[in-house]
Amino acid sequence: MQIKTFLLLTASLAAIPGVCKADGSAPFGVASAYNLVALGTVDGHGNTVLPGNISTSADVTGRVAAAGMVLNGTTIGSSLNGDPWGSLAAYDFVSSGGLNPGESFNINSHGNAYAPGADGSFNFNGGGHRVTSGGSGIDFNSLRTTLDAGSLYLNTLAATGQVLGTNQPGVNPSFFVLKGTSTTLNIFNITAAEFADTSHPIDIQAPAGSTIIINVDGTNLTLGSPLFYNENQATGDSSADDNILFNFADAQTVTIDAQFTASILAPFAILTGDSQMGGTFIAAQIGQTGEVHNDEFTGTLPGPPPATTPEPGSLALMGTGMAAFAAAIRRVKRS
Repeated sequence: MQIKTFLLLTASLAAIPGVCKADGSAPFGVASAYNLVALGTVDGHGNTVLPGNISTSADVTGRVAAAGMVLNGTTIGSSLNGDPWGSLAAYDFVSSGGLNPGESFNINSHGNAYAPGADGSFNFNGGGHRVTSGGSGIDFNSLRTTLDAGSLYLNTLAATGQVLGTNQPGVNPSFFVLKGTSTTLNIFNITAAEFADTSHPIDIQAPAGSTIIINVDGTNLTLGSPLFYNENQATGDSSADDNILFNFADAQTVTIDAQFTASILAPFAILTGDSQMGGTFIAAQIGQTGEVHNDEFTGTLPGPPPATTPEPGSLALMGTGMAAFAAAIRRVKRS
């Protein structure tokens, strides 16, 4: 079954060169412009399983986009930083399902908010306004299918870096060291237990500016210790760790309970936490979190090998097959 799944995934992705490849373009498409993105999940029949809500009440310094609803009024858009992908966002706040009565949001950026209906309210501190009709600028169904497939593809890549563990010469002996030497791309595979270790913080040692992908195995994961990069711990709106991506292709829940500055791709999982976090965070659904800082992921993700461009009829068939494939994967993961 695993071999068949891998072959189907490889064939499907190979027909779409750059499905998750940056090369100067946004690595997650329109999702790259957002600090928090909730994609939702569907079953094999296209029925909604998770609506894709964002329910944190913590301050979020970047943009938010929910396939479902944004719940629990809070402050959005206080610091968009360099905002490399900001031009892709039609709105700084997207709550596709509208708002609940009585909820109020402070929008500190200069952008607008998309939220159908008349419930809830906004305080626009940068001159924006609310839009209740038309589209949000995000095709969540297409985005979900693409990012599902992208996460599964990244999870098939062979490790290029070494998992050295603790007690490494010249390094804090408590650090759990991941060592990469490539100046372009370093890939690591770690276990749920290594991610959850409360005694040994993960220290990623790799050339500055290189893209770092860490595939984390397991279905229910909790970060146990703060994250370090070349023995330094970034905080707040820092761009130091903008090239680091943690990929959770198998996860159903991901909890960030320690200082974390890196991006997360967990399209099948519910993301929660109680510690400060900074990066691009993409999940099926997002619950309560700590304060969220907008450090947009700027790494270059590897895409599948290029293939001959299909004929238009084949493209249509391939699109149908990709949607069915992603739905099947979701069905297996939720069963």
